[in-house]
Amino acid sequence: MAEADDARAVTASANGAAASGERSAKSIENRRRRWLTFASFAAMIFIWFALTGFGTDAALVSPVFLPSPGAVVERFVILATTGYQGSSLLHHVGISMMRFGIAFAFCVVVGVGVGLLMGMSLTARALLDPPIEVTRPIPKLALLPLFIIWFGIGELSKVLVIISALFPLMSISAMQAVRGVSLRKIQAAYSLGASRWTVFRRVLLPASLPGIFTGIRVSIGIGVTMLVGAELIATSDGVAWMALSAADFLLTDVVLVGVLIMAAIGYGLDRIARLIENRLVHWSGKDG
Repeated sequence: MAEADDARAVTASANGAAASGERSAKSIENRRRRWLTFASFAAMIFIWFALTGFGTDAALVSPVFLPSPGAVVERFVILATTGYQGSSLLHHVGISMMRFGIAFAFCVVVGVGVGLLMGMSLTARALLDPPIEVTRPIPKLALLPLFIIWFGIGELSKVLVIISALFPLMSISAMQAVRGVSLRKIQAAYSLGASRWTVFRRVLLPASLPGIFTGIRVSIGIGVTMLVGAELIATSDGVAWMALSAADFLLTDVVLVGVLIMAAIGYGLDRIARLIENRLVHWSGKDG
């Protein structure tokens, strides 16, 4: 009896040491990734400083084409204080986020839902997949004038052009994620008496989440790009419009402020999506 207790104690101690070592290795790897990320950003900023002569007259590139980081920061402060073309910078950011947010939320709810339905039902796939696949290759910016003719110059046409780009991507990624679920898992669930709804909730949806989140993260970048196209025509506000209109007057510092704001929005949304994915799909890659 004592020998068995000693064996269990040794085993528990070994397991604890292994878990502690794994946590330590993961912590080191996380710190390493953070430092590499910081170094990457620092290298980009250093190159920017070098090209602009570190704020001196020895710039390799004319300030007309590439203002220094200091000049861009100064312009950002001015825009944050006085606004642009009669509207505050917060207003421009808010309008762009509203257009992107409505389109993105619609595609996450409806597009992913349609994709899941197509993945589970051959009938739904036969009905819905052909129109999605036919319209997917169409250049979405070419549809903007048509949307303006159909829906006017208001916000609806701008939101629709973003939806037209994101909807096929999210629906197809969700469909493929469902189709990629192991058939053995589904059959095992049915053999244990699970209902169709239980199989979807307990097997199909969790197993599809990694693929769905991949589609969502890719869609964030494409959505920010389409936002620029949506604000090309018939608008007088928005971050992309601000940058595009400033380019007509060679206000490169304003253009860079707009570009950096859009980059920050895209990067921030991607980080949020990644954090949500890590929370919901923490088991991804650990199936063994």
